[in-house]
Amino acid sequence: MNEQETLVWVKDLLPGEPQVSSRQVGESFPSFEVAEIFLVDDATPDRPETVAMTLNASQIEPALETEDGSDLRVELLTITTGHSSTAAELVTAAATMIAENPGARSPQPGTFLPQLGPSVDSSITAKHGLLVVPFVWEEGVPHAHEVTSGGKRSAQTATSDIEFTHPGRLTVPAQLIMLTDAEYDLALREGLGAVQTAMAEQAVNLNDLWRVPAEL
Repeated sequence: MNEQETLVWVKDLLPGEPQVSSRQVGESFPSFEVAEIFLVDDATPDRPETVAMTLNASQIEPALETEDGSDLRVELLTITTGHSSTAAELVTAAATMIAENPGARSPQPGTFLPQLGPSVDSSITAKHGLLVVPFVWEEGVPHAHEVTSGGKRSAQTATSDIEFTHPGRLTVPAQLIMLTDAEYDLALREGLGAVQTAMAEQAVNLNDLWRVPAEL
């Protein structure tokens, strides 16, 4: 999908009409298009949130495939407390880190992005990024599956006929959450399950990037 097609898809996923901006972490780095929505829940008007999702991080080639052989591409999503540009800046910084070395930092659940927060805002206490399976859609993880109309010519075919052998491209979102030093250290020592259990027991608000670090 190109950026406009991705925007149409993303609009169906986000809870409102997004604002779109082009962002870079610096002049020598790639530019990413980001859709943002500033939310206020009528039930909790004192707890606004910002949702941000990339529109062209899927142009990064991570060499991932689905079980049926489709190219797997990823857009990045995050949610932060308050209304600010922090969410958009975080997914931009995350996409930039991944683009620098998608082999070492694959855009899939379980990938850590250490010290991502301070590169955006030095006051962030949840400093370390982690990609997880999105948990914001009750229906499960959404996806867009493209199958080329022209097919893929078989290397063994010498004729002008086209053999439709390529299963296409699947684009899915990955959610970026941020961990404090203690949460990150626990994840490295005991695994993600231990972190999830500890955070659930303490009712940690994952979207609060400036939360007071707790002992784990």
